[in-house]
Parts: sequence; structure tokens; C-alpha cells
Amino acid sequence: MTEQSFSEGRSDLANRRLLVIGGHGVAGGAIVNAAVRDGGWKVMTAGRRASPEHGLTGALSPEHVSVDLLSATNAKTAFANVPAITDLVFAAYVERPSMALNVAPNVEMLINTLEALYEAGTPPGRVVLIGGGKSYGPHLGPYKTPAKESDHRILGPIFYDDQEDALREWSARNGASWSILRPDGILGVGLGSPMNLATGLAVYAAICREEGVPLRFPGTVGAWSALHQVTDAGILGDAALWALGAETARNEIFNVTNGDHYRWKHLWGDIASYFDIAPAEPQPMSLVTQMEDKGPVWERIVAKHGLRQTPWKEIAAWPFLDGVLGIDYDLVQSTIKIRQAGFADCIDTHASFIRQFDTLRTLKLVP
Repeated sequence: MTEQSFSEGRSDLANRRLLVIGGHGVAGGAIVNAAVRDGGWKVMTAGRRASPEHGLTGALSPEHVSVDLLSATNAKTAFANVPAITDLVFAAYVERPSMALNVAPNVEMLINTLEALYEAGTPPGRVVLIGGGKSYGPHLGPYKTPAKESDHRILGPIFYDDQEDALREWSARNGASWSILRPDGILGVGLGSPMNLATGLAVYAAICREEGVPLRFPGTVGAWSALHQVTDAGILGDAALWALGAETARNEIFNVTNGDHYRWKHLWGDIASYFDIAPAEPQPMSLVTQMEDKGPVWERIVAKHGLRQTPWKEIAAWPFLDGVLGIDYDLVQSTIKIRQAGFADCIDTHASFIRQFDTLRTLKLVP
């Protein structure tokens, strides 16, 4: 990843305070890390969870507000006395059993945040909303690629669209500007965030090594060769800071990925080599089923390597891994728009996976 300058819009940075909603998930944590690393921002986080030990920069945790954003009353109380907020990144997400049921709570959290800050007398002037590649319909099946920000919306339900509409309306009414970032398959590390491709693959590799079997690709034969993409969490963090400062980012939507693509059949050997285990050809299987009895194996690995005590049910989300590794069609979003607007940061995806594995080891989450 190249060094990125955030000089645009920084003349008053000393007077700008950034609030990151969902600042301890994979996406939000990366944005907090980027802001702390950048050095000029005053940073706060907010979310339902208490602030964990934070981050990959070694910095102290930013000031944290514990708040239930599903309650408008609780949000107003929690934000009533916060210092003046000039910039907001909204990266929170709540999961419900269906796409339709996801809409209301995720829109409510965004609206409750914005309205609570307005009532506190500190409405942000710039807002970045973290959306996602599902805006183009890959969860439904094969879709138009490369997907572009100008593409027509898919037939919902998809809460990203409802959030975008709510943000546009609030910003127009309150004189704020907005930017929407659409990453895809965020590759990063978040304590307490098991729906994570890097962590899941690392745990799967550790189990295979402990059991003395090769690292077989568990996804579909079609997925083995399909063209895929991810967004390194570091790229997303830097893109969010760029969007808060760049005039070219005002009131615009941008795809943001690593800038390249990969095929599992080319990447799999690198993953196996990193964990010192032999790779093997695809053997489609359900990780939900195969990992059902592996809790004792994981406990043995944790004890053997002195890892952080992470419960088996919290270390990886196997349904999520099954879903990602079963996608047998191309996943491609165009990133020409964000590059033309001025953000050209990128990273080789093979190197991105290795970097995240290094971080997992540093945090003693995997051997």
C-alpha cells in the first residue's frame, strides 16, 4: 500500500473532531486506526459494545460513547454532551434474519445518530457512509461486471439504498455534504468480529495443520477459478479520510477495493505456505458441518501456542466462510471513479492477505 496524503481540506484539521460509529468492527476500526495514524484528527467512537482494547497502531483507545442507536431516546441522551463533532463516519451494522428485516434497524441507527447530533447542537458538516458491494446484487447471483456507481439500483430489499436516501435527505436539510464508500469483502481484523474472511481462513488452516491434513480448498469448483476482489481494511480507512477532505468526494458514491483481483487457485498456495501446510485441490464441503466438532481442537491449539483466549463460537463465522468460498461467478467493481477523483491507493491482494495474517499473529489470535 502506498502512502496517501490527506492534504485536501486539512487547513482547519486542528479544529475537526471525527466521530466513528461502529469504530470497533473491522471497517470502523480500520478508519479509527487511519485517523490515529494520520495524527491530526481528534477521534471519538460510539457503539453498543464497550470499547475493547483498541487497534493495530498501538495507540490508546479514543474516547468512546456507549450507546444503543436503535433507541432515539438513548442516542439523544448519549450524545447530549459530546464535544463538537465536525465529521462523521457511519460504519455500524446490525444483522437480522433476512434482507427485508435488515432495512428498518440499520436505517434507524443512522437517522438516530444524525438527529441526536443535531439536537446536541453539533451536526456534522461532512458524513461518510460505509456501504458495500451488495448494492450491485452479488448476493442474488451473477450480476453485471464491472459494476459501476452509475448502474441502476437492484430490486430491494437492500438497506444500503434506504440508508443512502436517508443520508441525502438529512444532508440537504441540514447543509451537510456526504460521501458513500462501497467496499467489497473487507479484509481486516476486528476483535469480536467473527464474520471475517482473514480470520476464518487462518483458523481453518490452523485446524488442518493440527489435524495433520492438507489445506484443501473447501469451496465450489467454480469458485476456485472465478475472478474475485476484496477491500483491505487499510485501504478503506485511508479512503474514508480522503473522502472527508477532498472536494471531489462531496456528494458522491465511490467503489473502493484493493485495485486488483484474484483467483483462489492462484492465492491458495500462498495461504498454505504462510501457515506451513501443504495445499490441496478443491474438495467442496460445508465448513459449518466440518467445524462443528472442532472446538476441542481449537482449545488445544490455543493452549499449545499461548493464544488469546477466544471462544470457539466467537473466533469464526463458518456460514459466512461457506458463502464467500461458494461464489462461483465473478465479483468485479470498477474503481475508475475514485481514482479519477484523486484517491489512487492500492495493494496487491496476495500481500493484503499476508498482512492481515501477520496482524492476527501479532494479536495472538491465531498461531
